[in-house]
Amino acid sequence: MIKLYNYLVKDGDAIAVGVSAFLFIVFALSVYFGAQSGGYNLSELTDMQDKSKVNCFNVGLWMMIVMTILAIVLMIGGVFWELIRNFKTGSKTLLGFGALAVAFIILYFTSSHDTGGRYAAYWSNPEFHINEGISKFISAGLYSLMGLTLVAFVLIIVFEVRSFFK
Repeated sequence: MIKLYNYLVKDGDAIAVGVSAFLFIVFALSVYFGAQSGGYNLSELTDMQDKSKVNCFNVGLWMMIVMTILAIVLMIGGVFWELIRNFKTGSKTLLGFGALAVAFIILYFTSSHDTGGRYAAYWSNPEFHINEGISKFISAGLYSLMGLTLVAFVLIIVFEVRSFFK
């Protein structure tokens, strides 16, 4: 386990960038060739009346779903591993995830149901099954993402400035 940790500390960034580049290339090729085999041009995609038949993005969606499930499993596994190894720091991690869950729940219940814009244009179609609950879930997820991105950005700046003066 120590060898794996040391390897990932040394080469983890390169592995992550390499995997991301590979997945991006697979997605881009699947969109390009999927559009060609589907008989439509990507530049005319926004003008199509019936977008429910467009399936060139499915590979990217499935890659995202698999990566999300993998991230959640690894996150939960890491929390339990840390609880077993060191209960004090593991419990702090568990409290952090609990705080994120509470923030998400608060954002879910305070989000409004989108009824205009893209919702009215695309997702109000019954085939997509976007109801009020799913719309609020998407809004809460986006607000959580924006909040965590802002917190990460501020913490990066604070710790870089702090390390500069040490």
